[in-house]
Amino acid sequence: MTDLVLTGLDGQNPLGYLAALGLLRVLTDDAVRRGVSVPRMTFSRDALAVIQSDLDLDAIVVCVLDDARAQEANPALALAYTKAGVRTSRSAADSVCDLKPSKEIARELLQECAQSVPRAAALAAAWFSELAQDNNGNTKPTALHFTAGQQSFLEMVEALRSGISNQDIGEALLGPWTNGSTLPSLSWDSSVSRNYALRAGDPSKEKRGSVAAANWLGVIALEFFPVVVVRGRLVTTAVVGGWKDSVFSWPLWDVPLSAQSVASILRINAGRWSATERNALGLSRVYSAKISRSDQGGYGSFAPADVVIAKERARNHR
Repeated sequence: MTDLVLTGLDGQNPLGYLAALGLLRVLTDDAVRRGVSVPRMTFSRDALAVIQSDLDLDAIVVCVLDDARAQEANPALALAYTKAGVRTSRSAADSVCDLKPSKEIARELLQECAQSVPRAAALAAAWFSELAQDNNGNTKPTALHFTAGQQSFLEMVEALRSGISNQDIGEALLGPWTNGSTLPSLSWDSSVSRNYALRAGDPSKEKRGSVAAANWLGVIALEFFPVVVVRGRLVTTAVVGGWKDSVFSWPLWDVPLSAQSVASILRINAGRWSATERNALGLSRVYSAKISRSDQGGYGSFAPADVVIAKERARNHR
């Protein structure tokens, strides 16, 4: 195992953080298949992701690309339906490839994915629950669904999956991020403002670039953020608040953690723990970013992150 500092994956940026988790998930799956020790991840003092793996950078890039191609068969990514509420294929002329199907189609997909491979079940569990609908009677999607209007989340995801290249992956992992790709952006990059109030025009009408492979790995990372229904309301892991006033919070850690450990860490609210408890788990910092949604169709974006909790020494109570 060697340590590789991924200078493109900044844990202070939601997209960098999600991409880092997605990479850990992909490399873990690969290691399990090969029967070797699973990789672990930590974050440097500068909040950069550091991966411990038996693979070098070139092999990691190939692994990410191979995994993206393999996900073509993932049923969670192939969801498509018509506006009339009929299940269809994503190649159909009238298909809608998004996360807002009828509750019947949502239930059907969740059941299919539960009987499929773990990767499919984990992603589907992050999409939605058939028990929660929006004001239009459609299934309510994860709070990390930032697309609206003419954008279709799964259509954009498929463009990313099938379109990323070795060069895109290298840029995502090592930077600098140029946002030069013509592939879709899922609006998780807090360094690129999409706030209409701060812009000269409606950002939804702008043609924008992306860090394509970071967005794709961010999709994979949603496996770490399942949704659950609480008192009739859909709740997304690590997100608190309402649809238009929610906040995404995430911890960084300074000890190497496996994907399984990371999944456990993300299910707690580290901001409510004492310094002693956080230090015992190796949690060094906690960040949060507000989620803004436009009134012009609900397009979402992250505000720049705030440090909620910085590294501190635990006090000895006598």
